[in-house]
Amino acid sequence: MARGGRRDDILSAATQCFADEGYDRTTLRTIASAAGVKLSLVAYHFETKLGLYRAVFERYQYVNEARLVKLRAVDLGAPGALDEVIDAFLHIGTLAQSDSSLTNYRRLVLREASDPASSERGIIVDLFDPMANEFIQCLETLLPGRPAGALRWSYLFAVGALTGSINDSRERALSAGESSEVGVFEALKSFLRAAWTA
Repeated sequence: MARGGRRDDILSAATQCFADEGYDRTTLRTIASAAGVKLSLVAYHFETKLGLYRAVFERYQYVNEARLVKLRAVDLGAPGALDEVIDAFLHIGTLAQSDSSLTNYRRLVLREASDPASSERGIIVDLFDPMANEFIQCLETLLPGRPAGALRWSYLFAVGALTGSINDSRERALSAGESSEVGVFEALKSFLRAAWTA
C-alpha cells in the first residue's frame, strides 16, 4: 500500500481510538494495532501522540472551513439572515450525510471540548476559536443590544447543544421505547433560533 494510504489508515484508526478512549487513555501502540501497522510507522509519520492527535483534527478542518464559507456568504442585512447563520453553524450535519467518518470525529470534538486538559493541547484555541469568533461577531451584528458576553455564552451553549446531539442513545433511553419523529438538526435549528431571538 502507498505511504499516503498507510498514513490515512493511521489517521482513521486514531480518530476511532481517540473518540472511544480519549486522549490520555489512548496509546500509539493501540492506534498502530488498530491501523494494522507497526508502531515505528506511526512514529515516522507523526512523531508523537500529540502530533497524531493534532493531525486528526487538521484532517477534518475542512468541516470548519465549509461552515465559514457558508457564514461569510450570509447577507447580515437581509431578512432570514439569522436562519442562514444557524444553517452555517449546523452545516456539519449536511456534511455528515455524505461522510460517515464524521461520526467518530464529532465524538472526538465532544471529548476535546469537554476535557479540562484540552487547553494544554491547543486544539480548540488554534482550530476552533477563529471560527467561533466569526460566528459570535455575526450574532453581535444581528442581535445588537445584548449585555457584554451574552452572545459568547449563547454561542458556547449552542456548541454544547450541537456536540451533545451527537449520541442519540440518551434520547432513546428517555423515550421508553417510543420512536422519535424529530430530525435532530431541524430540532436544533428551531432550538437555536428560539434561544438567540429570546
